[in-house]
Order: sequence, then structure tokens, then C-alpha cells
Amino acid sequence: MLTHEDKRRHVRRTLSVEFRAGGMDGLGALELSGADLSAGGAFLVSDLLLEPGEMLSLEFEIAGRGPVQAQARVAWARRFPGPEQPSGMGIEFVRLGKDERAALDAWVHATT
Repeated sequence: MLTHEDKRRHVRRTLSVEFRAGGMDGLGALELSGADLSAGGAFLVSDLLLEPGEMLSLEFEIAGRGPVQAQARVAWARRFPGPEQPSGMGIEFVRLGKDERAALDAWVHATT
């Protein structure tokens, strides 16, 4: 039986990355911590949870590169975390530049 990890298309790296997020309408701003990151998305630790399907504008930094800007969709939310799990949201990058995605993928692979 395949696990959730086996179904992923991108290698994920556990790390701490600070994300600045806002609504697609340009209103509101959130500071979020990412608990893992891949070229396809991230898990954002947060007590404020958005609904699956909601869109976000994100900005974050990876080592050796300036700020990366992306648009993302909330794929799922962990509303009732277990004892060792934080609450948060899994997000999928829906708009990320080709060069940024390649740099992110190379960075994740270099450090796994």
C-alpha cells in the first residue's frame, strides 16, 4: 500500500522557512513558518487555517537566491493535529517561475 509520502511527485525537505502570505486580492498579510518544502509545495504551520482551494500569494527565500514569489493553492488543512503534529496547511505551488522551481528542486535534492 502506498503512503502519502510515496504519492508525492517532488522530494520534500524538512526545514524552517519563513513565508510571507497574502490574499490574491492583495488584502491581508500573514507571516507563516514552513515545516517542509519541495518544488511542488510546502506545509505551512499555522493556527489560522484556510479552506482547501483558497489561493495565496507567497514570498519566501531559499539559500543562495533572493526572494521567491509564488502563487499557491491550499490543498488540505490539518485541523485536528495529533500529539506530535502542528496544525497547518499543505499548499501546492500553482504559479512559480521555471527558474525558481528548478533552483528550489536543486536545493532540496542537494540537502536531502
